[in-house]
Amino acid sequence: MLARPTHLALALIATSAFTACPGAEPVPETWQTSLEVGAEVGALLSIWGPNANEMYAVGGNPEVGVVYRFDGTSWGPEALPADTPLLNWIDGQSGDVWIVGNKGVALRQIPSGWERVDTAIDTPLWGVWGAVSDDVWAVGGDPSSGDPPVIAHFDGATWSEVELPPIDRPSRALFKVWGSGRDHVFAVGQGGVILRYDGSSWAQVPSGTTKDLISLWGTGADEIIAVGGRSNGTISRYDGVAWTTHVIGESPGLNGVWVDSSGKAWVCGVRGVTGLFAAGSAEFTPSIVTNHTLHASFGFDEGPMFAVGGTLDRSPPWQGIVMSLGAKP
Repeated sequence: MLARPTHLALALIATSAFTACPGAEPVPETWQTSLEVGAEVGALLSIWGPNANEMYAVGGNPEVGVVYRFDGTSWGPEALPADTPLLNWIDGQSGDVWIVGNKGVALRQIPSGWERVDTAIDTPLWGVWGAVSDDVWAVGGDPSSGDPPVIAHFDGATWSEVELPPIDRPSRALFKVWGSGRDHVFAVGQGGVILRYDGSSWAQVPSGTTKDLISLWGTGADEIIAVGGRSNGTISRYDGVAWTTHVIGESPGLNGVWVDSSGKAWVCGVRGVTGLFAAGSAEFTPSIVTNHTLHASFGFDEGPMFAVGGTLDRSPPWQGIVMSLGAKP
């Protein structure tokens, strides 16, 4: 048996909260295990869905990718094209659902399942986001190589690699991309690099940090949050003019962020940490909700919230987990 679906309500995960920061949003200690998968499946690295009754979690082990679908009752694996490698990220904001992963793989959802769309890239792709179906961006790179990061664009017909702008520091990978529109797109990555696309070209912008930035999300052009850090969590906030960065000393490194329409940011990261930033704040109460590293957050204004991850702090083969929080405060 590949998985042990528990659907939101079988076992309450014990938590241990850190001391609250002044002005931080409290996080209810009711995170539950929705799905656990073993080493034959791997870790789960990203989650997205159009509604709470149609969710997709993606991941796998270094050479084999997986997609699990939640139908409102239970999770089950999806059939994938042959030789699909580890899958790193899923996004459907463009109107099409895209997944990207190792070896430059890009999968697009079609009525019969998932099709592989050639990118002509062989390095890992870590993030994907699109404004509309003919304007989709993917970013990646190999942090352990001597090669530069990768930016690719899909124009509705084909993927093509885009020339990088000058970057003022060593950086081998861009980890995620997100935008508020076709002419307002940001990518974040290794060494605290932030790049911005203004509708015609990419350029580096000051980030205020040299710590790795792993993910970003926002509500619009003047409210975007990026998170990262390794030993300690890092949060960078964009107010429409500039990025301001803070180190969160009470938190281990952060990997995932999702921002609701009110500006509250749900984050997750190393050692099973989760937390909620109030709108406009850089403070939160870290809570440990699992012994797995959590890699990505996603949710809905009315709930539920999801976080996914696995035993990513250990050598593969990995185990994976989906956690859920039924309702937001």
